Amino acid sequence: MAVASPVASTRERLARTALRLFAERGYAGVSNREIVEACGLTKGAIYWYFENKEHLFRTVLAEALADFQERIVASIAPVTGWRARLTRVFRLFVEVLESEDDPHRDLLMLLIHQFPGEGKGPGQGDLARATQQRLVGWIGGVVADYDGPIEAADLAALIHATGLGVLAQTASGTGDPRSVLTSLLRLLGAGEV
Repeated sequence: MAVASPVASTRERLARTALRLFAERGYAGVSNREIVEACGLTKGAIYWYFENKEHLFRTVLAEALADFQERIVASIAPVTGWRARLTRVFRLFVEVLESEDDPHRDLLMLLIHQFPGEGKGPGQGDLARATQQRLVGWIGGVVADYDGPIEAADLAALIHATGLGVLAQTASGTGDPRSVLTSLLRLLGAGEV
């Protein structure tokens, strides 16, 4: 079994800690010093891997998003049919939202959060819009063979809107993603989360 190199583990710790702190407090609410201190490193550690805070933010978001998309694809790869695939996606979504330590939870929370007194971090708005468009298109592919009373494209938009609502409820601590997504699956005649 290969051991992770100290270089990779330090970079990964910085990236994971930065994502968590950005999700909790927003881009402007976090300093490089706080990130390295939370990792038990010196301030220069960030500059070994990233040009500056903006580069760190953009890189961490892009990498986390790519990793999450790979995780979704891997989750649905073993099953066929829109019902089974949608059920798998919803289960993964619930798993992510119910785990406080999941980096993809932090990614999702960061993409929907607006922090008081500040806008989103650099490129965050563009990334959020592009991600939404990709996800609606991707969900459209999952439900392409849906044979219900509404069009598959409309269903994809409905699922995406439901997902945003579930994220907002989770972020505010007022909702249970499992019950909402299970209810939607039931309405569509699919499985349970």
